[in-house]
Amino acid sequence: MTNLTYNNWLLSLDLNGGRIQELTYKGIKIFGTYQRIDGKMGNTHICAPSFDKEGQEKYGLPFHGYARTLKWESKKLTANTVQIKTVTHSTETYPAQLELIQEFVLDTVFTHTITVKHLRGLDVPVNIGIHYYWDTPQGWNEITIKNRSQKELIKTNGYMNLEEKNSIIFPHASYELTSCGFNSAMLWTSFKTDTTGNKIYNHDFCCIEPIIGWPGYFTSPASILGIGKTISASVQIKKIV
Repeated sequence: MTNLTYNNWLLSLDLNGGRIQELTYKGIKIFGTYQRIDGKMGNTHICAPSFDKEGQEKYGLPFHGYARTLKWESKKLTANTVQIKTVTHSTETYPAQLELIQEFVLDTVFTHTITVKHLRGLDVPVNIGIHYYWDTPQGWNEITIKNRSQKELIKTNGYMNLEEKNSIIFPHASYELTSCGFNSAMLWTSFKTDTTGNKIYNHDFCCIEPIIGWPGYFTSPASILGIGKTISASVQIKKIV
């Protein structure tokens, strides 16, 4: 476990999976850890080198890639910056060794940067997503992103385009998400289906997941990463007063 506090921010990291257990600002929870209605525990993790089911059939990659199952190492760079790293193993179906780096900076805003470095092996497709679990203590029915209701996207695992600046308005709090390199976002929450076929949802969190490209990005020419090459993308989150 690694904790970082600075300028009213508190960040708690789990090095098993490189996960954010909690992020708070002035005591208000932004990301958390949740008992999902489908029986699983959920919290924020990155999806790399693939997102969702892409790469499972051809490359033998697990759902959401394997970054969230690896052991990470932590290094505090400054009073307000921590970096965690891990290295993947090359396989017969995905013949590349990658270094995955997450850097977290707590300042006037929260900055989360993900970098993938190709250490050795063959050229392979790489995608990056961040499965953020946003805290919604008053539910997500009234959520708006870019001034539009996104309730139906959450219910249907929908996706949307991201702009450089994106307003995220919950009933309890408002944020501005700045994206650098993430062009899409998947919206989702956990659910189970009752005996009559109706979906029963978690309402204490929703997932807004920035992705470099979705759908169709993985295996496109833009996604191919060669040896010695690096790909990076970042998110900044600011609470709107």
